[in-house]
Amino acid sequence: MPGILGYLALIILIMFLVYILIPELLVHFFGIGSWKRQYTPGVSLTFDDGPDPRYTTRFLEILHEQQVQATFFLVAEKAKKHPELVRMILEGGHTIGSHGYYHRHAWAMLPWQSWHLWNKALAELKKLTGHEPDYVRAPWGGVNLVFLLWCKIKKKKLIGWSADGRDWCVERTPERIVDRIADLVNEGTIILLHDSGGDEGAPNNTAAALPELCTRIRKKIKLPIVPLVFPTWPLSKRISFRIWEKWEHLYARKRHVNRIDDTNIFRLAIVTYHGPSLYNEKGDCLATQGDLVGELHFDNIRLQGFGTNVGKIGFNALKQARLSFPVLVRYIAAHPEYNEIKVFVGVTLINRGVQGLGFSVAEYPNENAGFVGFMQRIIYRIYNPAGLHASDKLGSKPKVVWISKEKLFERYL
Repeated sequence: MPGILGYLALIILIMFLVYILIPELLVHFFGIGSWKRQYTPGVSLTFDDGPDPRYTTRFLEILHEQQVQATFFLVAEKAKKHPELVRMILEGGHTIGSHGYYHRHAWAMLPWQSWHLWNKALAELKKLTGHEPDYVRAPWGGVNLVFLLWCKIKKKKLIGWSADGRDWCVERTPERIVDRIADLVNEGTIILLHDSGGDEGAPNNTAAALPELCTRIRKKIKLPIVPLVFPTWPLSKRISFRIWEKWEHLYARKRHVNRIDDTNIFRLAIVTYHGPSLYNEKGDCLATQGDLVGELHFDNIRLQGFGTNVGKIGFNALKQARLSFPVLVRYIAAHPEYNEIKVFVGVTLINRGVQGLGFSVAEYPNENAGFVGFMQRIIYRIYNPAGLHASDKLGSKPKVVWISKEKLFERYL
């Protein structure tokens, strides 16, 4: 008898490991099978547990005022009762994802229940919206083996999150919600909020926090708020992207490379110059070795939106630069640390057409030119959707480009 009980316990343990524990480890600890972030320079807002006639319309009004497009993960049972709210979400330009038919944890569902209810949720949302949602999010983030197989077979993206305000708790004030999320926000963050569910009245705090949260992300953290979009990258490229991104963050902190605002293509630092003397068109010396100069950097992650071939990247980068320069100049004028800076310098492989922007161009004189070119090619491989093939056409020799502050202000202030 003890032997039978032992075997039974072993079978139950194996079933638990295979059905629940291993899927949870894969998704939440290793990030396999789900998307816990997106791969743009922006931040995405997502809302769970709705729609709710008490709160959802208020959220939509705030998002409209803030000019933000979000993703709403709808509970199909609720959506069926409030089709007018589903229409309002779509009319606001927002994306609808599935949050299941009922708000039921995956661990509480048997395999056939899990499969059936997720199919039923898709069918209901398709009836309401005209198409099946591409994105799904499990209630409480809980998964099981059948649900992961269902996502794979149905070709649905399982969406997680990388920042949340724990706003389902009514004791979370708007200030605490904003502070918690702002501490976690970075490029690619997916923010989890709720327009329904949780403690009674809790969405009121979330709605009150939303305007300040949008303002802080854009004005203080200097990131755009963008719709939820994912690249068709294999896991290997996603991993290489994350590794390089961490290196860029480290480099930016060490060199004090700062963003201008939430959309500017440039970042800026003050550095000690180590190259040959730089002159303007009149022959006046702008900088010699040991002088402080302004160092211009592309905000590399924003290259993703510039197309899939080198020509289009260069053209769109120059186009965006023209829009970015006036804001850059106002930023320089507003920060006293740039008062004594006479010239702004950059090193880049994307240098065609920069003379038309007022820059002087010369060969990069440093003996590390080959290494710099190699590193910049890696950047374009990492950040460009075309990957390897795009960077193969860039060449290997970077150019040094510079413009005097006086000329920069004359052209763009």
